[in-house]
Order: sequence, then C-alpha cells, then structure tokens
Amino acid sequence: MKTETFDFFPYGCQYHRAPTPPREEWEDDLAEIARAGYTHVQFRPQWRCHERRRGEFVWDDLDRLFDLAARNRLRVILKAQLENAPDWVFTELGGTRIGFHNQPLDPIAHAAFYVGGWWPCFDNPRVAEAATEFTRQLAERYKGHPALWFYNAWNEPRSRPLGQCRCEHSVASYRDWLRGRYGTIEALNAAFGKAWTAFDTVFPPHSHSDYAELFLWRQWAAEAVAEQVALSVRGFRAADPERTVMCHVGCSSLVQDPACDTSNDFLNAAEVDRYGCSFPIELHPANLIDRNAPLYQSSWLRRVDPGYWCQEFYTNYANWHKEPEPDFIEQAIWMAIASGCRGLTFWQYKSERFGEESNGWGMREIDGSPTRRSERCDRIAGVLKELGADFAASRPARSKAAIWFDLRNDLLMRIEEMRSELNHIEEIRASTDYSCKQAAAADHTILRRLGVTADFVVSGDDLSGCRLLVADAVELVDEAAAAWLTGFVRDGGTLLIGYPFACRDERTWVTPQRPARGLEALTGCRETLRIALPAGEIRNIRWENGAMQAAAGWQVILAPAEDADVVGRWEDGSPAAVRHAFGNGQVVTCGGNFAMAFFRQPDRSAIPPACTLAMELAGLEACDSLLWRCSRYSESCEYRFLFNAGGFTEAEPGRFEPVYTSPGCTSAAGRLGIPPFGTVILRGTPASR
Repeated sequence: MKTETFDFFPYGCQYHRAPTPPREEWEDDLAEIARAGYTHVQFRPQWRCHERRRGEFVWDDLDRLFDLAARNRLRVILKAQLENAPDWVFTELGGTRIGFHNQPLDPIAHAAFYVGGWWPCFDNPRVAEAATEFTRQLAERYKGHPALWFYNAWNEPRSRPLGQCRCEHSVASYRDWLRGRYGTIEALNAAFGKAWTAFDTVFPPHSHSDYAELFLWRQWAAEAVAEQVALSVRGFRAADPERTVMCHVGCSSLVQDPACDTSNDFLNAAEVDRYGCSFPIELHPANLIDRNAPLYQSSWLRRVDPGYWCQEFYTNYANWHKEPEPDFIEQAIWMAIASGCRGLTFWQYKSERFGEESNGWGMREIDGSPTRRSERCDRIAGVLKELGADFAASRPARSKAAIWFDLRNDLLMRIEEMRSELNHIEEIRASTDYSCKQAAAADHTILRRLGVTADFVVSGDDLSGCRLLVADAVELVDEAAAAWLTGFVRDGGTLLIGYPFACRDERTWVTPQRPARGLEALTGCRETLRIALPAGEIRNIRWENGAMQAAAGWQVILAPAEDADVVGRWEDGSPAAVRHAFGNGQVVTCGGNFAMAFFRQPDRSAIPPACTLAMELAGLEACDSLLWRCSRYSESCEYRFLFNAGGFTEAEPGRFEPVYTSPGCTSAAGRLGIPPFGTVILRGTPASR
C-alpha cells in the first residue's frame, strides 16, 4: 500500500450521484461544505449517465461540479460507478448475469443505483474492456483539473447474490481458476475426493450440501471481484499513472457474508494504493457489541491497510425512520478516527429524495438545512482543523492482544450453517448470524471491556510484541497456521482457544484427531465427545475458583494430557477447560464457546474467567470498565480518547490537557465528568510504549 502523509486530517463527504442533488443546488451546497470546514467531496460518475451511446462521452455536469469544487478549494475524489452500465452493454455485449437454474439476472434500478443498469457481468471480456475504457476516458478528462485529488476505482466491490454468475464467461473463468490452482483434473479430484471427468465438466454448484464445491466456487468469486477492481484501475492508470487510486468495500470481510456477499479485503487491497470501507454500524446500539462496533471494524481494517480510510460513514439510515442520537454518532466518528483511519468521508451530504432511500443517509436535510447530527459533524471538522498536521501524522500503537480471523475458515463455517433443501440453494439469504462472526465480535468486546483494543491478525503475521492471541471458533487450521501458533506459544505467548478448533482440513472434511495437525501437543488436551447444543441453550463451566462461565454452541469434553491442568469442568464433572504450559508460553483451551454465550447477552454477561486467566498468564492488566481508552501517537504527542459506553462516569486527565469534550461533559476539582456516549480527547507527552 502507498504510504502518504498530509498536513491536515482528510474529512469530507459524498456529494453528487446523478440525478441528485440537482444542478441548481450545487453552487450553494459546495460553498457551504467548504465554509463548514470539510476538506474534500466525492463525486460518483455513473457509466450509464456519461456513455449512453457507445463511444460518445458526455461530461457537462461533471465539468461544472469540478469547477465549483475548485472555486471553493475542495479536493475531489472521483469514484467511477461501473455497476450502472449503459443499455448497450446488455443488448450489444451480452452483459446480463446468469443466476441459479440458468435464470437471467436482468438489469434493474434501485435506490442506490437509481439510473438503472445494475449490474452487468464483468467476467465477460467485452464488458470488462468497455468498462476499462470508460475509466480511462474519465481520467483523461480530469487528470489536469486542479480540483482532482485521487480516484476511487470501485464502490463496494462484491459478488452477490449467491447465484451470480453462471454465464459462459464466468464458468470459463472458474474453470481456469481451478486449472491454475490444481493443474490437472486428477489433482483436483484427489484434493477433494471428487470424480470429475475434466475441467470442462466442472460447473458452479447448485447446492451447499457437500460444502466443498461451494467452498471452492466462492473463493473463485472473491478473486473475480478483485479482478473487477483491477480492470477499473487499469483504465485510470493508463491515462494518469502516478495518481493515487483507492477502492472501498461495502462491508469488510470481518462483517460480510463470505458466501452470499463475497469479497476479500486482501485481494482487493492488493490492486490499489489505498483501501477503505463503508462503515455499517448499528446507529441505534442495543448492547455493548453494537457500541464497540466502530472499534471492532476499525481494528480489522487497520490490519488490511494501516492507512485505511473510513470511506462511507453513515449518520443516518435509508428511508424514513427514527433519527439516531447525535451523542452516539459523534462518539462513533471519533472511534473510527481514534482507531487509526487516515481519512473519513460521510455518506452523504444531503438526504436522498427517492425510492427506498427516501429521506435517508444524509447529514443534512434534503433542502440543505442542518440537523442535530450535522451540527456534531461540523464541530468535529473544526476540531480536526485545529489539531492540524501533528494529529494527521499520528498512529495507534500495536496492541499486546490480538484475535486471529481467517477468511477461509469464515467461509467454511458460513457454509456449514446454511439451511436449505438440497436443490433450493436460491432460498439462502445473506446472513452474518453464525458462530464464527459471533465469536469474533464478542471476543473483541470482551477484551475491550478488560481494557484492551485488540488487533486482528491472520496466519503468518509477525506476533512479536503480542502477548495474548485468541483463536476462537477456528475449525480450519492448515499446517502453516499450526506451526505459526506453536511458534507463538513456544516463544512465550499466551494462546486462548475457544472450541470448535482445528477440526477440519482444507478439503472441508472433519479430521479424525481433534485438534488436528499435531496440535494436541500444544494444547495439552484432545476432544473426546462433542455435543451440539440447541439454539439458545447455555451450559455452564465451573472454574477451579468457583466462578461460572456460560458456554454456547457446543459442549466438548476434553481429555487432558498428564502435564496439563484441568481448570474448569462441566456440571457433570467432565473436563471443560484446560491450561497447558508449552515452551515459554501457556495455552488455555475451552471446550465450550464462551464468546458465543457472551454475544447473546453482552450487557448481562460477566467477563468469562477464561479471558481473565489468559490476560493474567499474558502479563496484561485486566480492568473491567465501560470507560474505553484508545490512543494515537505522533512523534511529540499522545492523543488519548476516552469513550463512555456506560452510565455517567468520571476520569482524571492527569498530565493531559483536554482538547475536546462532547456536550454534557463537566470539569470540577481536576476531574472530568463524562455522560453516557460522552467522548473526551486529551493531549499530552507520550510515555514509553
């Protein structure tokens, strides 16, 4: 990824997506955006609007918008919207996608793609070539304009619905992908226990029931999505090779359905200079997991690109609805910034006027008048301007605790928990309500309550400086990952495992020994009996100190090795949790999933004893608190953020000076009073890290 520094913190908004806002509002709107202190605007030129007839490009509206932005000294992010394809892409190039049972997925219009033409198959080489030519023409037109800042190659790259695409071009691409990965059909058959005749007889699956074929196909889909990003980038760089190109995903891999809404952050990010993400958080938080969501998602994005952008921050929902509380909107913005994002763009300046987005998404009203939420956004713009270059150059430090999140494991566990009849796969809808996602969200929230904003890591990452690693609901552990985990513990790390763990191989098959890959030597225990618990059922583990720990999903009875200690038992006395010393480190293994139990009742659940034990073994101080602290560091300053996720509380700023307090905060006798959803930013000289 490209490393860039700015002497300001980028803080702007999406402004124009045809047909709104209308031309007569542009001049006043862009002047007001600049007056309020925003640094940039984003324009979204839709392919369908600018090349209605093949080879004839019309730029009048975009020319006017660029000139107004320059007049107001607003930088422009130019984001091509290729999914809105012209009619001729479908009628002349055969661009229609094909879904399950060979049903055409005819182009449609909806509120986010109002002008229609949503969306063609970019696996079709003629469509891909035409799309690349559009982005080349777009860059050629504006590369010399003083307002142009950088390009956004793709808005929310993804493959959806589950059935897309089965046209001849996509099927050929899938077969080529299999051929490139396995070489021969015999090798593919041997790898998965299949009996295909040739690559030309392999088709995308019509069922998830065997797991393996859907597992393969959706991995191909993720690579096809990244290639779509690449084709747009090629067009921009053909005309303007030195300028920065980014893309941003709709939901990061951490919170996206990997089967029904496929996208791979790492593959996408490899095609661009800068990566970003829309920010799909619950704007009416119901519990601690919702309140932690901005920190949770940011931790993942920081792993994908340390200079990531929060590229669509929503202050409102689509359509008519209850307005979010400004206190939470403000806190969520600061959480995203505190977590290390390098720039933030709101979606969008004004509320929308049509379809299922009616009166939705905007900071301001349709007529441009301010709202309670836009007033908070404007206030933050002023603070960021005052903090200036030093703050823009600041970064979070690496955490001493990390959570392992594996994309292949996530896909496999999503497929496992699909529910449909054998040949009714089209009934499956996107969902993230399954064990792997639940465990990751809960683990991050638990650690946040204990005083740590955990990083996310993937297999093979450098874990130097990390004291605690959480591996929760990770069924697929390959040989390289097993060696990585073993090395971490041998070198002195503490590993916290929540079952299920290391019980499937790369074929998606259940392994005879669990944990697999010889990891019994690391964990000091093995799985003997596994009982699948009905949805909603909780079993309890009694710890050696008498504390109780709820578990959901599974009741796994463990057989400890002679040199391991049983630290928790099921209610029938069978081993449920084991501690094992290995090398210079420690492993704590739980046969019941504490994170999934916490996920179900996060505001009523106690901190799991497994987590406090693991923190203790790792030498990390655990302090159960709903006043959450994060920091960004420059060479000369620490910017400390205090986020109140609970009731009214107090804090001592100590050697730090307040540079921002949200409405309702008080100061008396050297103490700060912080109301619910209150935020305080302090600045001081950094201590040793």
